Amino acid sequence: MRRLNTIFDTCSQDVDQEIKPLTAEQLNWQPNDRTWSVAQCLAHLNAYYRYYIPVFRGKISNTRFQERTDQFTSSPLGVAAYRSVKLGKVKNIKRKLKSMKEYNPIVNTSLLTEDVVEEYMGHVAEFKEVLKEGEAINLRKTKCPLAIRPVVKLNLGDAFIFTAYHNERHIEQMKRVMRQAGFPSA
Repeated sequence: MRRLNTIFDTCSQDVDQEIKPLTAEQLNWQPNDRTWSVAQCLAHLNAYYRYYIPVFRGKISNTRFQERTDQFTSSPLGVAAYRSVKLGKVKNIKRKLKSMKEYNPIVNTSLLTEDVVEEYMGHVAEFKEVLKEGEAINLRKTKCPLAIRPVVKLNLGDAFIFTAYHNERHIEQMKRVMRQAGFPSA
């Protein structure tokens, strides 16, 4: 859990220092019509948090596996899931992934891009509370449906890891957008 908290701390710090000061024009700027803006990346993450936080809290409070996990070990499915979104060694995005329509802000224009920074920061703080709550149960035996494929269930520990790496991936994506030629100056 310490490693996951570090990832979330780094991501929130990056958003607070690099994203929060951006103007509305900078937040909403897209290099092209197929590339997400910074605001759209945050809207995407916020949509996932709106799904996962209640699901995780429900699984934690209703699990019958109340014995704490001393040493968490990922399942093969969990390893495959979180490796698919994990950044490379030099913080590069190894492969592009296609987002589901419900979570793709270009396709689903109902994903809000207003107040995304504040919403994101609130979700990260709440998610860190969920991680702490999860320490009290067996993270290996408690199962959780994936947002992208609800019939597929990861153990809760792997779902936590997946969420952390997914978050980190999109923070790096936002930084790439900000480095693009044509990004508006403040």
